[in-house]
Amino acid sequence: MRQLILFLFLSSTLLSYSQQYRNPVTIPPALSANFGELRSNHFHSGVDFKTQQVVDKPIVAIEEGYVSRISVSPGGYGLALYIDHPSTGHTSVYGHLNSFSKEIADWVKEQQYLQERFSITLYPEPGMFPVEKGKQIALSGNTGSSGGPHLHFEIRDSQTEEPLDVLEFIAKIPDTRKPDLQGIAFYPVAEKGVINGSGHPVKLNIAKDKAGNPLALSKDIEAWGRIGVAV
Repeated sequence: MRQLILFLFLSSTLLSYSQQYRNPVTIPPALSANFGELRSNHFHSGVDFKTQQVVDKPIVAIEEGYVSRISVSPGGYGLALYIDHPSTGHTSVYGHLNSFSKEIADWVKEQQYLQERFSITLYPEPGMFPVEKGKQIALSGNTGSSGGPHLHFEIRDSQTEEPLDVLEFIAKIPDTRKPDLQGIAFYPVAEKGVINGSGHPVKLNIAKDKAGNPLALSKDIEAWGRIGVAV
């Protein structure tokens, strides 16, 4: 009986924990990039929210907390806000913004003049810019190293700054498109594997039926030793 009670308690706790944050955008949420996607030299540490191909969409705080860091840079995240949420131990990150809320923007401009520089990173005191859940904090943009208007959004562990999977903590985003398997690649481990008599990787297409369901590889391979597989 005790095990059942513990299970129900943990289940309800995890359920409420996973649904505690609201989405940072006020338009219907849609993603252009997911957490952990492979980039040229790193994994994507957050998710990218579409902003209907325009800038200046309202961006709101996902939970109550305070602005802990403000960054302005011609590259990277461009204009970015970091909000600490002490009640959960998380930090939310909002990048590529077009502008901050007026009170934040005025203070940033003042600090830029004082330091005589455009690029700046600021750490306001915890009580300086408190925010409530759903409060507008900025407008979306295309600043920094951005290829088009969107919101780069992260949730981090406040202590370690380790990025967490955003989709575990915010409201579910509709996804009606099933995965489409385009091909498969085989990679021989250096000096420990061979594919088709070679140490080079082999990439193959996947044959599909009329409904688009995968049937078989486009051709056979011969492999020996240790190899890696990617889809």
